[in-house]
Amino acid sequence: MSDLITAARPYARAVFELAQSESSFAVWSDALGLMSALVTHANMREMLDSPKIGADKKAQLLIDVCDGKLKPAQQNLLRMLAENGRFALLPDISALYEMMRAEAESKIEAKVKSAHPLSDAQQQSIIAALKKKLGRDITLVTEIDATLIGGVVIRAGDLVIDGSAQAKLASLGQALSH
Repeated sequence: MSDLITAARPYARAVFELAQSESSFAVWSDALGLMSALVTHANMREMLDSPKIGADKKAQLLIDVCDGKLKPAQQNLLRMLAENGRFALLPDISALYEMMRAEAESKIEAKVKSAHPLSDAQQQSIIAALKKKLGRDITLVTEIDATLIGGVVIRAGDLVIDGSAQAKLASLGQALSH
C-alpha cells in the first residue's frame, strides 16, 4: 500500500500544482473523484486489467465513459496513467491531492465518533476548539458508535483525541494495576 502512495505522490503533486496555477481546485477534485470511482468499479477494472486492450484504448474508454466531463488536461492525465499502467494509483492520487488542497486552503476534516448524536452546540464547541488548536477551518463529520458507551473520539489529520468512556476506563484500569 505504501508503494502505491509513493508512486502516486508525484502525480498528485503535479495535478495539485496545475490546479493551483489555474485556480481550479474544485474542478480537479470532481474529476479525480470521478476517475477514481471508474477505475475501482468491478466491470471497468476487468476491462482495464485486460492485456488484450491497448493503453490508448483503455484511456479512451475512460474518457468516453466520462461523457465530456473531463477537461483536456484531465484526459491527458488518464492517457499518461494508461501509458504507464498506473490506473490503480488514481484513488491514492485523489486522496493525496485532497490533502494538499486542504492544506493549501487551510482546511481540515475532523471526524468525530460519539456514542450518542451531538447537539449543534456540542458540534460548534468542538469546531471552535479544533480551530483554535489547529489554526484551520474545520469541517466536522460525525458518526455514531454505540460501542463507545459515552464520550467522543476526534480525529483531525494526525491529531487523535480519545475522550471515550472506553479509553477512560482503560486508563483507570492501568492506573489501578500499577
